[in-house]
Amino acid sequence: MSTQYDVVVIGAGLGGLTAAALLARAGRKTLLIERNHSVGGAASTYKVGDLVVEASLHETADPHDPVEPKHHVLKRLGVLDAVQWVPTGAFYEVRGGPVGEPFVLPDNFAAARKALDDRFPDARAGIARVLGDMKQIATSIGVLSRRRDAFRNPREGLGALAQLGPVVRDWRLSLSDVFDRAFGGNEAVKCALAANIGYYHDDPDTLWWIFFALAQGGFLKSGACYIRGGSQRLSEAIAGAMTAAGGEIILRRVVTEVRFDRDGGPAMVVHTAHDGADRMQAEATIVVSNAAPTILAGMMPEAARTALLAAYAARPPSISLFALTLGLSAPPATFGVRAYSTFLLPSWMKRLADFPRSADLFARLPHGESPGLVVVDFSMIDSGLGGPPYPVSVVGFDRVANWQGLDSAAAAEKRKRWLEAIVAAIDRNFPGIAAHVTASTYSTATTIQKYLNSPHGAVYGFAPRPPSGPIWRGIERSPRTPVPRVYLASSYAGSGGFTGAIQAGSAAAACILADG
Repeated sequence: MSTQYDVVVIGAGLGGLTAAALLARAGRKTLLIERNHSVGGAASTYKVGDLVVEASLHETADPHDPVEPKHHVLKRLGVLDAVQWVPTGAFYEVRGGPVGEPFVLPDNFAAARKALDDRFPDARAGIARVLGDMKQIATSIGVLSRRRDAFRNPREGLGALAQLGPVVRDWRLSLSDVFDRAFGGNEAVKCALAANIGYYHDDPDTLWWIFFALAQGGFLKSGACYIRGGSQRLSEAIAGAMTAAGGEIILRRVVTEVRFDRDGGPAMVVHTAHDGADRMQAEATIVVSNAAPTILAGMMPEAARTALLAAYAARPPSISLFALTLGLSAPPATFGVRAYSTFLLPSWMKRLADFPRSADLFARLPHGESPGLVVVDFSMIDSGLGGPPYPVSVVGFDRVANWQGLDSAAAAEKRKRWLEAIVAAIDRNFPGIAAHVTASTYSTATTIQKYLNSPHGAVYGFAPRPPSGPIWRGIERSPRTPVPRVYLASSYAGSGGFTGAIQAGSAAAACILADG
């Protein structure tokens, strides 16, 4: 293996993989270094005994739609059809809380509007306005995400610009601002339309409306899907595109230091085995980081470290989550599960703004109150994950602070008690399911923090808060950093989820190629 490269990419999450593959295909000699035993980061699928565990988000907007922002990136890499994108059917079912009886939200705008109108007839005017704005935002920004390529068809590009009215008007608003304007005190319709808020954030008061509208509108415009066989398939396909273009990947190596030249830019990356042995180095004048900025800063000399930390000091991290995978001896449909994704809202939840309290519950042992949960039944579709045991993913809000200060015995007991409480909450909605759990694996926010090497266990980079400045300043995220020739290619440079990470990797590659 060579020790001289044009670019070294630190971390093989979707953002790092995308940047590395695009740069390799552009002729840049690229090395990708990953600390884990496989590529993918959060976009990974693995087995614990006979149980298949999907570590990643369980659905994404279908990239076959040319307006969906992943479409053109994956097409350029030649991996759009290297995996199978399986439609999930309805977007989700939500039950409990302010919504009450089960409500199914379809995954297209026309059907979603009809379902919402039928269930909430008094909110029809607000539903029409919110869905109309979401559709315009998702369509216009989706087209314009292709940058100059969007205007190869002038009619399409100019049409997208003409639809930016809702973006300009509501640039600095939160989800709560928009929902309160449209629905007033109708908390049921708010929760029905944003039951999956955990895909993005936990607090509607600080969730940027434009980001929510773009992401949620993407699902409703393009349809929701899952990668057959698991998200690992996509990660490996992008890694294959990189190596086919001449790029190199090394696994189970930890980057410990980025050395700089006299001009203040990177010159060399030092990496070791996990125990610190087998010290090696790779020369490169460009470094791309899939890691969090604070993790990257710890690898740098003092001046660069100070500049990097100062640039991101005011940006709070995103939420963290717990992820519980259950293996059932029978398909969940046997017990009344009717949707691929089901959101269970607890009885104490009265408002959309109550969502953040779910994470607070994990600060102590269970005491009768259940958190909000999403239950994903992979057997509802042709997921390729098999069964029995039939894998069911259960996800909810959590915080690293909930698990600090515990010795190993206390942490194990707390995990056991919460696992039992979560399974009991699911069983109350789907009687009989608890008796058929044959296997389980439970990742808390602390587990996620360790696996992703992410401060605070953040799963979506920085919190997607409304911008503080006017629209002409743009958003406050970029692959560029204050350190010359150092770039970010992760959710910290864009947004969370499949689409955000892939877009961030694409943007990082574009910046590097534009900078020469």
